[in-house]
Amino acid sequence: MMCKTECTVTKLSACALGISFGIVEGLFMLVYALIALYCGHGGAMIQQLSDIYPGYAATIPGALIGGLWGFVIGFIFGTVVGGLYNLCLCCCSKKSAESTENK
Repeated sequence: MMCKTECTVTKLSACALGISFGIVEGLFMLVYALIALYCGHGGAMIQQLSDIYPGYAATIPGALIGGLWGFVIGFIFGTVVGGLYNLCLCCCSKKSAESTENK
């Protein structure tokens, strides 16, 4: 029989993963907008992304807004991924524990 502590030992912190993903995606969107502003590369992509993320543009305020959007979207994605990982970890741990008990 699997005790409850076995399942929680290797779980991810969904919130910490969400914050990590949020920081990475936020920085990516911020830097991408600044590259478009100063180097002129990727302006068309920024234009398309501004349809999805209001306020995102190849300007300094637009880059900051894009960074916030990136953080929010990355946080949500990372939290969902972490939660699904933990759910799958518990399900797989229960199945493997049951199969070893039956042997």
